[in-house]
Amino acid sequence: MSRLRKTEPAAARRGAPAGKAARRDLTVLKIGGSLFEAADGGGALLDRVARAWSAGENLIIVHGGGAELSRWLDRLGIPSRFLDGQRITTPEMLPVALAVLGGLINRRLVEELLRRGCPAIGVTGADGAACGARRTNGGSLGAVGELHEVDDRFYLRLMDDRRLPVVASLAWDAGHGWLNVNADLMAAGLARGLRARRLILMTDAGGVRDRDGGVIGRLSRAALRRLIDDGAATDGMIPKLRACESALRAGVADIRIVGATIDLASILGGARTAVHGTRITHDGGTA
Repeated sequence: MSRLRKTEPAAARRGAPAGKAARRDLTVLKIGGSLFEAADGGGALLDRVARAWSAGENLIIVHGGGAELSRWLDRLGIPSRFLDGQRITTPEMLPVALAVLGGLINRRLVEELLRRGCPAIGVTGADGAACGARRTNGGSLGAVGELHEVDDRFYLRLMDDRRLPVVASLAWDAGHGWLNVNADLMAAGLARGLRARRLILMTDAGGVRDRDGGVIGRLSRAALRRLIDDGAATDGMIPKLRACESALRAGVADIRIVGATIDLASILGGARTAVHGTRITHDGGTA
């Protein structure tokens, strides 16, 4: 991922730098579109998110929606192809991605959070010109990109006003227009650009699994890289591990890959264990 610009926020109405507390305690939480496939439609997780926000936590939600997008593409007779866990996004596919990710799924999440008394605001990475992106690998994946620029003021001011950003994984390239961004890489890019304290990536797998199927409690940067280079990580786990590696390199202190049933309050409260998921650290030991 390209270097992210970190702009300094202007003074807030309170006279303190905008987002000072938010930046120090910020958690970027990525949830998959498969959240809605759960028996309760993801209600239990969204209950925990709303409670955390009401308790004063500073959160940014980033979401994907690959399963829902695939269903719509199938209905329209548009074939899907993937490379290293990322969907190759063709010109005929891009409008569907914009409608499903930036519209249908984003609106569902905002609605459910509003029902829980949480003042959510749904945006894409392009809204407010807050996230700039560049095409991945020179366009080899079509209209797919990764973040290279984040205007932190946009998100920090929302949190100063106690609004919860819900960000669809879409961004803008001045030279090529809309780009579909892998949600894990989008979350990592925001965590880097906002200098967040935590990055939490949710997955149906419940964490990073070893060859025997067990969840790895802690994973060092070197071990993470081996999983990618040796081919042990496949499909959607590849961008997740790449996202964690980039966030770790940028100094994000607390990085987790967890399941949707995770005790979110324990993580936000400073639990130093993996809490039934995988924690990424530089050396794999106690952080």
